[in-house]
Amino acid sequence: MTSPDRGRMDVRQVATTVVLPILITIAFTYAMILAGQPFGALLAVLLVYLWRRFTRRPWSGVGLPMKWSALPHLLIGTGLSVAAFLAANAVSVALGAARWVPWEPQDLIFLPLVILFIVLGQALPEELLWRGQLYDVLAERLTPGVVLVLTSVVFGALHLFSQSEARGPLEVGLYAVGSAALGFACAASRARTGAIWMAVGVHSGIYFAHGFFPTEEIVYSVQLLAQIVVMVLAGFLVLYVPGRKSRQEA
Repeated sequence: MTSPDRGRMDVRQVATTVVLPILITIAFTYAMILAGQPFGALLAVLLVYLWRRFTRRPWSGVGLPMKWSALPHLLIGTGLSVAAFLAANAVSVALGAARWVPWEPQDLIFLPLVILFIVLGQALPEELLWRGQLYDVLAERLTPGVVLVLTSVVFGALHLFSQSEARGPLEVGLYAVGSAALGFACAASRARTGAIWMAVGVHSGIYFAHGFFPTEEIVYSVQLLAQIVVMVLAGFLVLYVPGRKSRQEA
């Protein structure tokens, strides 16, 4: 029979090893947003570095190895995400829930800057916080499956308060679930490869898909539902497709 003291100790451990890191990550995310880019990205790196120094964790734990494997992981994640969102949008158009919007060719001149901003200014700092630092901290106490689900759900819940095209409780809720589905695919990439490069690619891919294959929503809830389904399927594909799984990068 568990003693009252042991029960209180377990609660304190949950608060300090699970709840507190999540709250810190949420606070750092909002700090990054408020700082604006490119300062937000630099702030995210600094905050993660200071957090790890304060808790005496090696930098390698965030899963950001500077190795040749980073490039293929980044490209695979990007390709997977773009293909998933393209499929979801194609289904939405076929169902009459969205329509394709013509792409402006003159925007090509800004393409290198757009790619650089998306990867370095948006996807990388968020993945460093969520699938890098938070994932690593939670993995010390929780099973990989729990870490994957927990980081995804909290990441999605955070988007209940973000600015989007969603209007009304149903669309806002589906938008948050869609963000959780994106978080699931990114966390699955971290779990599969032991690094965050593929997760950065998956995260970047949704912006590339929106930019290169734009749509205008007609029934946004249907389009969101299609995107949720394909991103969850993409996450399971990353986790369970046959092939060599990378060891945790050191």
